Amino acid sequence: MVGRRRAEMPATVAETARARVIRSPITLCCYLVLAYFTFMMTLEATVVPFLKSDLALSYRAAGLHASAIAVGAILVGLFGERLARRIGRRSALMLGVLGCIAGALLLAAAPHPVVSILGCAMIGLGGSLLPTVAFAIFADIHGANRNIVINESAALNYGLAMLAPLLTGLCLWLSLGWRGALIIGAVLGGLVIMACRVVGVPEAGKAPAGTGTAKLPTAFWVYWAAMTFGIAIEYSILLWASEYLERVIGLEKAQAASGAAAFVLGMFIGRASGSVWVRFVAVEQLLVGQLAVTLVGFLIYWGVSEPAAAVAGLLVLGIGVSLLFPLTVGLAMGAAGPASEKASARSTIAFGVALLTMPLMLGGLADHAGLRNAHWLVPILILATLVAFGIGRIIEGKR
Repeated sequence: MVGRRRAEMPATVAETARARVIRSPITLCCYLVLAYFTFMMTLEATVVPFLKSDLALSYRAAGLHASAIAVGAILVGLFGERLARRIGRRSALMLGVLGCIAGALLLAAAPHPVVSILGCAMIGLGGSLLPTVAFAIFADIHGANRNIVINESAALNYGLAMLAPLLTGLCLWLSLGWRGALIIGAVLGGLVIMACRVVGVPEAGKAPAGTGTAKLPTAFWVYWAAMTFGIAIEYSILLWASEYLERVIGLEKAQAASGAAAFVLGMFIGRASGSVWVRFVAVEQLLVGQLAVTLVGFLIYWGVSEPAAAVAGLLVLGIGVSLLFPLTVGLAMGAAGPASEKASARSTIAFGVALLTMPLMLGGLADHAGLRNAHWLVPILILATLVAFGIGRIIEGKR
């Protein structure tokens, strides 16, 4: 297929700028399902504190909910492409949305933490099928322009994710309770299925013989490592920013929670503008620039004691981190060549590994060295991302 041949070729700046991105119904469908998964992830994170209170959970038990999502993502990363090939991409997309719906309903009805943890596992398993299929479709039909559509999708993801806490707050205000937000989230999943059910989906079974068994090259795995480090930075800040602003900077709990939203806002700003930048700036220059902005934002956030300056640094940090995942996943998919289905599935393992390990590692360091000193993990991850990216470019023979 022409799309696959293009996916194997590096996109020059001029080529990317001139190329016309055709946002066909299947592209829009992929945007929608990926945004729904991110929305459900954010909604889960929003309601778990209420669940913790209702079920009198310990911090450890509450943390197991995020671990269940991570384990689900890792399992899909190991076996997702086989399932997608067996049942077809269309069915895999629908199954993924159904998994999120089932998980939301289990969370809403949970009388015991075993049920709520199972619900999170369902969100992790079902939801992780969505990027597994969607990224492969992006690589197949958009080729060298995959970075543009991945960045557009990532911006939409964060835009809709910001609605999750608003929905929860609205349900609480209307006396529907936090469980009502999950039920509405499940209903939205049904609407997503209805919107995508008639869209034509290019099935992986039509790929040339041998594509499904193609091995992933070394360059893919190096970019996969860069992707994992980038995701680890994102979640280390996302999950600990409120605590840092409270304990280190000295804000009150409510102020710290509000201040932490600066990181999410920065992520949205960065991703909303990212689809424009990738049209005119070479990927290697853009990624190095984003890492530099990330480091600057971190040094402001970490190096000051003034609350306003720390929040401003958090905003800059979010802008820098925003494109690390879209850019590295685009590089990984390009390096994979014809093995797009397998590469897309393995990319979800990066999310699972990062979510399962790095925030916990930062917390463990904080127990021994203090929360401020533990944040030295962030510049180490920034350097690791840069090194992995550089090695990947060398392996591909690019400068």
